[in-house]
Amino acid sequence: MIKSILEIGVEELPSSEYENIIQQLYTYTEEELKNRNISYSKLQVFIAPRRFGISLEGLPEKEPDRTIERKGPAKKVSFDENGNPTKPYQGFLRSLQNEKYEIEEKEFKGNTYIFAKIKKEGKKISESLAEIYPKIIKKLKFKKPMRWGNGKHEFIRPVHWILALLDYEIIDFEIFGINSSRKTYGHRFLGKGEISITHPDKYFDNLRENFVIADYNERKERIIKELETVSTNNELEIEKDEELINEITQLTEYPGAVVGKFNEEYLTLPEEVIKITVKHHQRSFVAKKENKITNYYIAFQDGLAEEKNVINGYSRVINARLDDAKFYYEEDLNTPQDTYLSKLNEITYQAGLGTYLDKVKALKEIAKLIAERLNYKNENLLTAAELSKIDIPSHIVYEFTELQGTMGRIYLKHHNFPEDIYIVPEEHYKPVEESDDLPTELNSLIISLADKLFDIVGFFGIKKIPTGSKDPFALRRKAYGVLRIIIENNWDIDLNEIMKEIAKIINVEYLEKEIADFFKGRFETYLSKKDITTDVINTVTVNWNKPLRALLSAQALNNVVNSEDFKVFIKTFQRVQNISRKHNSLKYDGRLFKEDAEKVLFDAYLTTKGKLEEKIEHLNYDEAIDELLKLRNNIDNYFDNVFVMDKDESIRMNRLGFLKNVANLFLEFGDIEKLYS
Repeated sequence: MIKSILEIGVEELPSSEYENIIQQLYTYTEEELKNRNISYSKLQVFIAPRRFGISLEGLPEKEPDRTIERKGPAKKVSFDENGNPTKPYQGFLRSLQNEKYEIEEKEFKGNTYIFAKIKKEGKKISESLAEIYPKIIKKLKFKKPMRWGNGKHEFIRPVHWILALLDYEIIDFEIFGINSSRKTYGHRFLGKGEISITHPDKYFDNLRENFVIADYNERKERIIKELETVSTNNELEIEKDEELINEITQLTEYPGAVVGKFNEEYLTLPEEVIKITVKHHQRSFVAKKENKITNYYIAFQDGLAEEKNVINGYSRVINARLDDAKFYYEEDLNTPQDTYLSKLNEITYQAGLGTYLDKVKALKEIAKLIAERLNYKNENLLTAAELSKIDIPSHIVYEFTELQGTMGRIYLKHHNFPEDIYIVPEEHYKPVEESDDLPTELNSLIISLADKLFDIVGFFGIKKIPTGSKDPFALRRKAYGVLRIIIENNWDIDLNEIMKEIAKIINVEYLEKEIADFFKGRFETYLSKKDITTDVINTVTVNWNKPLRALLSAQALNNVVNSEDFKVFIKTFQRVQNISRKHNSLKYDGRLFKEDAEKVLFDAYLTTKGKLEEKIEHLNYDEAIDELLKLRNNIDNYFDNVFVMDKDESIRMNRLGFLKNVANLFLEFGDIEKLYS
């Protein structure tokens, strides 16, 4: 089995580029091999702080032979009247003089042309890879590339070596002024310097012997196993923080765990403050025993060193940072809420939208507005809204922004506020991501909705509107959160009405069309994740402003849209829609109906309308659709026996007005035309 390895040795990589590099290496390698029909059994991408590359297995000895076609001149201009080759044909043959080929005639767009079938013998795989590897390297793009060599070269970081092997052979090429070789380097301090790799099979083992684990996943697994070993040996409970594990994986070539302790006096700090201090400053894990935080921490060094010295260094930094945190925390606890509220007026939230205090005042009014729509009464709601941003001016949040919201909960609980107030500063930011949990407390839900709608209406009002992939204020995520809060709590409210009032509260222009289009897009995404068909999604998004009703309508339609009864009904209803589409009046008088068929449909319409409205009022869209389907036979009978476009204008207008009302029965479900257009 033929194997190959490519390694690009660089100066320390920024962790922000890891995912980008891995993705590009996979994509470009697959593309280049596919373009040449080169098969392989395994492609592995590896990356470490000072290197990245690819490993290939199951390669062929050479590229497959292939036949390509080259189109020549038309037959009628290739030969003269005596059958002798013309200059165009002779020129075509000269262009093939270095090729192995066969000539044939083929029809092309109604004419006969001369074609050459050229047989291309596959190159040796070493020659192919000598062309492919530099091409892949040159195609790599980075967020912030560097220049070196008098600005001549540009790459993620200066390149120091290129290793490229095909089994025991060096794949020969030159890039960035460096010739490929079989040389690589181990750990900067623990390795033995230059290493000669004889075969790709030896690459990972040779580096491992020199304290470099080149494979990202292997390093990550090592970190997890080290944590598990520490946990077992010391009877500790260690949270496997995925973000921190990834960060250490990106920063170390040969991660090794060390266990230390910080001073016990800092255990009086809230657990969240200890965790973020230890993680933020020393990229270390905290540990628990019997679910209580301890003064143990687990750090990772790169390689092997005198453990005692490492622990002393880590402990010195952690104790100093925890001492600062303790000072800030105690200072914050002794600061009255009124002081922090006044400080909110000194912090600008967004130019054009005022300070954080302006936002808090608006949140109180918006929360009250939403509560009225929900018929919800809670004497603590407005206080919770007022104190929702109370921790933003605090010393701890200034030092550790990750604790925003968490510290608000801790401070308010310390000052003996009830749970439906103290939980709000932390919970009202949820959901941040699509998959986040929603707030658990009703005050938090209302203030979360208020907070997100303030941002959407406000940023649109000052023309800070998401464009393309750019959404600096995360308004798309906030809109998705709005939809989740409303739908998952069964809140039957009209978003458009509420947002119009919010625009007045915060004194910005309400961009109704732009906001409607924006929410429709987010609602389409929401519905698509519920396995709603595209036609149904397009039908119900017209009612985006009532998300709960639009979802229930979508689910009901989705259940019947492919049934034969519904398909027949839609064709019938389409006739009503088509004939009344351009009629703008809903006025009609049932006393003017003359034909029996229109009187029967009129009676059926009144019965169906009443039952349908009752079902929809109780959010029972499945039964509402069943009621609507019952009109089909009466509508068919109507069109069989009634001439709508009567020459008498008053009769014609009366019938069109009535049919417009029949067509509008479907508006509660959405835009029916989207189901058959």
